[in-house]
Amino acid sequence: MPTESHPPLPNWIQNAYLPLERYLCKQSTHDSFTHHQATELIVEANPDFSDADIDHAIDYLLKRGWLYKVDDQLFITELQCEQPTESNK
Repeated sequence: MPTESHPPLPNWIQNAYLPLERYLCKQSTHDSFTHHQATELIVEANPDFSDADIDHAIDYLLKRGWLYKVDDQLFITELQCEQPTESNK
């Protein structure tokens, strides 16, 4: 999760962002997702989030530069995937 160029996220927004980041870090062939995929990923990780919560979280992330949109695809601005080291392989 980017920390240097972005202000910290409110906890509940972070709870929406982290599943998106984890999803892209696990992908080898995709670097983006649709709004529908983002919604599914967020609700899977946060079943108590309403549709309005999810839409607000995605809008917040877009407006503050954590995500950006090209056509119908959402991208994480500064995707930070932890690379395995000898100690965590």
